[in-house]
Amino acid sequence: MPISAGDARRPEADDLLTRASRWTPVLLVAAAPLAAFAPVLSNGFVSYEDRFYILDNPLIRGLGPDALRAMLTATRGGLWQPLSWLSLAVDRSLWGTEAAGFHLTSLLLHAGTSVLFYLVCLRLLDGRRTAALLAALFFAVHPLRVESVAWASERKGLLSGFLFMAAVLAHLSGRGRTALAAFAASLAAKASALSLPPLLVVLDAWTARRRPTRKTLLALAPFFAVAAGALALAVLAGRASGTIVGPEHYGGARRASHVLYGLLFYPAKTLWPGNLSPFYPEPAWFAGRSWQLFACLAVLLAAAAALWRTRRSYPAVAAAFAAYAVMALPTAGFMHQGQFHAACDRYSYLSCLGFAVLFGAALGRGRARVLLAAAWLAALGSVSWRQCGVWRDSATLWSAASDRAPGLLARGELGAALLDAGETAEGIILLRAAIEDPAAPATVYVNLGAALANQGREAEARRVWRRGLAVAPSAELGALLGASLAGSDIRTATRLLEAALLAEPRRASWRVDLGDALARAGRGADARRQYDAALALEPGLGRAHNNLGLLLARGGETDSAVVHYRAALRDPASRVEAHHNLGNAHAAAGREREAERHYRAALRLDPAFTRSQVNLGNALARRGSFREAAALYRAALRTDPRAIEARANLGAIAPFLKNRVGGR
Repeated sequence: MPISAGDARRPEADDLLTRASRWTPVLLVAAAPLAAFAPVLSNGFVSYEDRFYILDNPLIRGLGPDALRAMLTATRGGLWQPLSWLSLAVDRSLWGTEAAGFHLTSLLLHAGTSVLFYLVCLRLLDGRRTAALLAALFFAVHPLRVESVAWASERKGLLSGFLFMAAVLAHLSGRGRTALAAFAASLAAKASALSLPPLLVVLDAWTARRRPTRKTLLALAPFFAVAAGALALAVLAGRASGTIVGPEHYGGARRASHVLYGLLFYPAKTLWPGNLSPFYPEPAWFAGRSWQLFACLAVLLAAAAALWRTRRSYPAVAAAFAAYAVMALPTAGFMHQGQFHAACDRYSYLSCLGFAVLFGAALGRGRARVLLAAAWLAALGSVSWRQCGVWRDSATLWSAASDRAPGLLARGELGAALLDAGETAEGIILLRAAIEDPAAPATVYVNLGAALANQGREAEARRVWRRGLAVAPSAELGALLGASLAGSDIRTATRLLEAALLAEPRRASWRVDLGDALARAGRGADARRQYDAALALEPGLGRAHNNLGLLLARGGETDSAVVHYRAALRDPASRVEAHHNLGNAHAAAGREREAERHYRAALRLDPAFTRSQVNLGNALARRGSFREAAALYRAALRTDPRAIEARANLGAIAPFLKNRVGGR
C-alpha cells in the first residue's frame, strides 16, 4: 500500500514533538526562578557589605592587565576569589553602579544553575523527566535561595554554584577533565565548593549502587588535590587579612554548637521556610556546654542511626543526607571568618540539593502526587516573591531582621539604614543603644561616629571612634579618627592613617586623607606621593584630583593644578569643589568672568556652598555689583554664621549699599 503524504511527514512531526518535550522542562526550569525572583530587579544595594564588595571596591573598577593581576592576588575581606571579582568587574563596566544590572546577572546565574541541576537530576533519577523537573523547580524557587539571588554581594556563591553544578554534570557524563577544570574555576569563585570531591564519592556510590572501589577513588584523586590546594589558599588569605577567628574567641564548645545547630537548621528551614532573616544571631547557649548543645547532638545521632538502619530500604534518603552532610561541612563552622552568626540562608545553596532530589523522586509519579508537588512549588514561589521584597533597601532589610531574628547586628545596621534614609535622630538612638553591648562590632562605632560628625559634633564622633578602637579595633575606625584629627593633631592622625593603610593598602580614600595630613604638616613631597598612589588605585577619584591640584597650586604649578581640577569635574561627588577651585585659579590669573562662571556652577550644584558664595561675592564687589555681592555674603552667613570673611566684606561694602553708589 502506498504511503500517503501525511504518513511521510509523521516521523518528522514525531521527532519535532520529541525534541519539544525534551526542551519544555528546560525552559520551565529556566523561567521559574526568573518569575519567582523578579522583584530583585527593582531592588537597590544594601548596607550588608554591598559597599565593601561592590560600590567601594577598587578591585572591580577596571578590566585591564593591572586590574586582572590585582584580582588574582587580592585577599579582600579575607577571601581569595579572583573569578568573582572578575564577574563583578564585568558588571561594573556594563552597568556602572546601577543595582538592577548586578541583580539581573545574579538572577540569570541562578536560572543557569537550575537548568544544570535539572540535567544532573535526569541522570540521578534514571531519566524520569517529571521527577527531575520537580526536583529542579524545588531548588530553583525555594525561599532559601532568596538571599543568594537578592544579595548582590553573594555573587561569589552563585558563580561558584553554577560552576560546581557544571562540574557535577561533566563528571556524571564521563568528562573528567572538564569536571576538574569546572571544579577549579568554582573554587576561584568561592571556597565553599570544596565539598565537591566527597560529594562525587557519594554520587559514584549511588549511581553504581555499590561502595566506591579503589579505582574510582583514585580517579577522584586530582579533585582532592585541587581541594587541598584551595583550602590552603583560603586559610592563608584569612590569616593574612586577620579575618579567621582564633581559638581565644572561638573555642571548642562554641565551634561544636555552630556545627551541630547548623546541621539541623537547614533541613528544618527547607521543610518550613518561615521567618527567614539575613542574619541569625548566635543564641546565648553557644557560649558554653549546655543542654541545648547535647540535645542537638542527640538528635543528630538518632537521625544518623535511623538512616543507617534504613539505608538498604531507602537508599536514596541515605544518599541525600550523606550528600547534605559532606556539602554542609565547608560552612558548618569548624573554622570561622567574619561576623558571628548561627546560620546563613546562603549556605543552603549547595548543601540542600539532595533534599530537592528527594522531593522530585517522592512526588514525581502519579497524577495526585504531581498535583501536590505543583501546589507546594506554587506556595514556595509565592513566599520567595515576598521575601525578595525584604531585600529592597537597607532599612527594609534590617527592619525585617530586627523583627524576625532580633540581635545586635540587626539593631546596628537598622540604625545605620535610618541614618541613610534621613531619620538621623532615630538612627543615632539605635546606634547608641547598640554600642552599650560589649560585643558590638566595629561597624556600629563607625556608623555612629560618622552620623555625629555629619551633624557637626566632631568631638563626640572622635570619642565614639576612640571607644571603638579600644573594644573592637578595625582599620576603618583608625582611618576615620585619623582623618578627623588631621586638623588638630597631625602626628596622631598620620600614625593612625599609616596603620590603617598597612592593614588595607588599597583604600584610595584613606591615602587621600593621609596626603591631606602630610600636606598640613608641610611634607608636600610625601603628600604628593599619597595622592599619586590614590589615583593609581582609583584614577577617577575626584577628591584626590582636587587635593593634589591644591598642593600643586601652592607650589606654583598652576597649569598642572588646573588639569587635576578639570579631571575632578568627572567625579559627581567632587564636582562642586572642582568648580570652586577652578574659579580660584581663574581669579588668581585675573580672568574674573571665568572665575564667576565656575563659582556660579558650584552654587548651582550646591546653593549653600559657603566658600563659593563668598568668593563670587568678592568677584562681584570688585566690579561694582554690590547689591548682588551683599546678597551672597548674607546667604553665606545664614549657612555659616562663623563666616568671618563674609561678615567683614559685607561691612566693607555697606557704605556703597547705603548710598546706592553702583549698587546694581
